[in-house]
Amino acid sequence: MLKKLSLRVRLTLLSALVMTGAAIILTAVSMFSADHIFVQNLPQDLGMKTTLSTTAVKSQSMRSGEVSLTQPEADVSYSAQTGEKGEAMDAAVIQVSLAKASRQFNLWGLAGLLLVLLLGTGATWLMAGRALGPVRELSSAIEEVGDSNFKRRVEMHGRQDEIGRLAHSFNSMMDKVSASFERQKRFSASAAHELKTPLATMQVGLEVLELDAQPSPERMEKTLAVAKTNTERMIHLLDDLMRLSSDETGEMCDTIPLRELFTEIQAELLPQIQANRLSVSIEAEPEAQLTGSRTMLYRALFNLAENAVKYNRAGGSITLSAKREDDAVEVRVTDTGIGIPEAELPHIFEPFYRVDRSRSRAVGGSGLGLSLVQDIVEKHGGGIRVESAPGEGTSFILRFPVAR
Repeated sequence: MLKKLSLRVRLTLLSALVMTGAAIILTAVSMFSADHIFVQNLPQDLGMKTTLSTTAVKSQSMRSGEVSLTQPEADVSYSAQTGEKGEAMDAAVIQVSLAKASRQFNLWGLAGLLLVLLLGTGATWLMAGRALGPVRELSSAIEEVGDSNFKRRVEMHGRQDEIGRLAHSFNSMMDKVSASFERQKRFSASAAHELKTPLATMQVGLEVLELDAQPSPERMEKTLAVAKTNTERMIHLLDDLMRLSSDETGEMCDTIPLRELFTEIQAELLPQIQANRLSVSIEAEPEAQLTGSRTMLYRALFNLAENAVKYNRAGGSITLSAKREDDAVEVRVTDTGIGIPEAELPHIFEPFYRVDRSRSRAVGGSGLGLSLVQDIVEKHGGGIRVESAPGEGTSFILRFPVAR
């Protein structure tokens, strides 16, 4: 039943119940005190005081000789009886007055009780409404969030209480959701573009070939070569997308000596290294070993080394290093290439993001290499960061825990 009521109503009812209990206890204590301490004991106190006063007066008169020896004893008795009757009448009047005052006190106490409850409940209702105002605003903001409307935020106005923290959490969540939505939009647009480009190239080649009634063997061979190249490009792109979206990690129990892995990567990239007149230095300590998937780690380090070759200057150098540091292994891939602008660094691990689109097209690649590297490193419990300066070179630093 209470769950169907609003939070404001429930807070008001709870406060009213607490105030009712406290007010009833205070009123009962006040009535008990007024009735038993004052009303019932006061006439007895007054009677005792009157008796003591009369006895004192008679004793004083006898000692002072104010009572005549010739005065009849009946007069003295009559005067005493008259005084006792007057004192009894005074006590009765006082008792009636006190009873009447007690009833009035009780009535005023009950009236005050009701007044306190009404005013307290009304004040609680107003204060609860004011306190829950930001919650209503937050609820309205959540309702206004649509499929593409992620700009709604809640004004906190410097609040530091629980409501302020809740609003801050909501705004932080919306910032993350908005950033994720923008990345998803860029990913979708880039994926569509990457797939559309080779398909368009293949379509144009086939249309040109179709216009020629008797295409020459050279033209057919060229068209087939373009189609084959673009088909391989799309297959490679789809393979990277599947790896990036896959949650499967495979076997993660291989022991991989990093010096051996670097040597294999250098041998595979040797034709490109020689073509660009690059020098490669391998600096890996013997104890620098990783535990995980050899295939996945080879792919990650190969992508970094391949980028170091592609975006290096002619005659530059590449350094592949690995060292053991307490409970971690640090791996570095450093080049003397063109570098990355500081403004681009936060985005380089996003899928399909390219720092220099014109050069990226020239050297090839799908734009998913660094995204795959980050995904593989994180699946092995590690982290990756980059240090770069335009025109000076780039260094990728990977840290892996020793014991997984």
